[in-house]
Amino acid sequence: MPDIRLLGRGEWLTLRDIRLSALRESPAAFLATYSRERDFGERRWRAEFDRGDWWVGDEQDALVSLLGVTREPGTPAHECYLEYMWVAPGRRHSGVALSMLITVLSRLRASGVRTVFLWVLDGNEAARNLYKRIGFVSSNHRQPLPGRPGRSEERMQLDLAEAGHRPEPPV
Repeated sequence: MPDIRLLGRGEWLTLRDIRLSALRESPAAFLATYSRERDFGERRWRAEFDRGDWWVGDEQDALVSLLGVTREPGTPAHECYLEYMWVAPGRRHSGVALSMLITVLSRLRASGVRTVFLWVLDGNEAARNLYKRIGFVSSNHRQPLPGRPGRSEERMQLDLAEAGHRPEPPV
């Protein structure tokens, strides 16, 4: 399994490179686009660290996964969102995503976060099934995707404060 680590504020180039790789490789999985984000400058990439924390899976000096933990303005300190989950194609279906989620959720729980939300695109059943395996449930809130008629996403949530809740370890 890769080493799951938190990027430091000075690692904006690392964040840029892995996000652009994810957008290039899996354009349908994200609302952002490679053509838009490739033109972001240093200031914009550094601003991503103001939005939240960025975790990567590092395996033999190759970044193989990415996960963001963010908060919208006004979000209480005990709540956060997960976003931008991505695993490199050669490492999919190997437990990397599950390991990354368990590691990050454990750290969030230890820091006092009680509720975690995420949005999952309609049709992304692999992601939905992974999130359900961890314990995420539907919040019964859906929203249409801007600029994509007929497409929507669903908000899921996980109660980390629930007595006895522990994500299952990778198998």
